[in-house]
Amino acid sequence: MTLADHRVFRVERSVFTQPGTPPHDVQGFTLACGDWCNVVAVTDTDEIVLVWQHRFGIDAPSLEIPGGLVDPGEAPLEAAVRELAEETGWEAEGARPLTSVHPNPALQGNRCFSFVARAARLGAQRTTPGEICEPVLVSVRDVARALDAGEIEHALAVVALETYLRRRAAGEMSITSASASSSASS
Repeated sequence: MTLADHRVFRVERSVFTQPGTPPHDVQGFTLACGDWCNVVAVTDTDEIVLVWQHRFGIDAPSLEIPGGLVDPGEAPLEAAVRELAEETGWEAEGARPLTSVHPNPALQGNRCFSFVARAARLGAQRTTPGEICEPVLVSVRDVARALDAGEIEHALAVVALETYLRRRAAGEMSITSASASSSASS
């Protein structure tokens, strides 16, 4: 049962029947959200595109990777590439899956899909009304240091960046452009 609708999420009440003798109902409340996406965009000079954004939950700016809501009917990959361009002005011809997680399964049933985009290049920033974003380029080495220092605190950005850095160290993430790696494998 929907108790409140706030455009980007709904507050819902649900009942879970817990097995036992006798079984009994447990009432819970959830935040029904659409799926989210984010993207680790890496330039040809081995820098990661980050963005400073004001976040209402902490009432302060947050350093993170670009991301946002997956629009109805939109594929998460398309949404990630769109969010990259909207929030930072950086563009990528495509991206590939990095990981996906449940942001908070205690309260939400949605997923956050993370992608990596190589050979990102500067285009034109197209922020949506009410969105103030300041893009910054940070070397991969400095991103690792920023994570260790707690300068990047957005949990979903941390998961994507740590996954990228781990997979890169294992040789699973090439720093070459997508077109260079696909032509090399032909």
